[in-house]
Amino acid sequence: MSLIDFFKTPPGLKELTAEDLDSNMKEGNPKIIDVRTAREYSAGHIKEATSIPLGHLKKTVKELNANEEYVLICATGHRSRAAGAQMIRNGFNHVSHLKGGMGAWNRMKRGEK
Repeated sequence: MSLIDFFKTPPGLKELTAEDLDSNMKEGNPKIIDVRTAREYSAGHIKEATSIPLGHLKKTVKELNANEEYVLICATGHRSRAAGAQMIRNGFNHVSHLKGGMGAWNRMKRGEK
């Protein structure tokens, strides 16, 4: 994983707003992966999210179905962007990440802009 993966959105990675993700969750069943640390995850997460910390993703990605739809989440959007780049390089076709991360999600849930 390159440092640039944290800051540049790779081709093929969709960026979702918190509102987009909320709508997608109501319409379908995307697999949500939270790439934050176990401590961050246990402090609060989206109920439907599975915890796979970024440092474990390289090993775990082999167990995931590359044709499923995945949404990646972290605290601010940087780690999820890097995780998305890694998944795309491993042949995943339907990968999105939550722009602004859990901060954006929590603000949306509280009704803040």
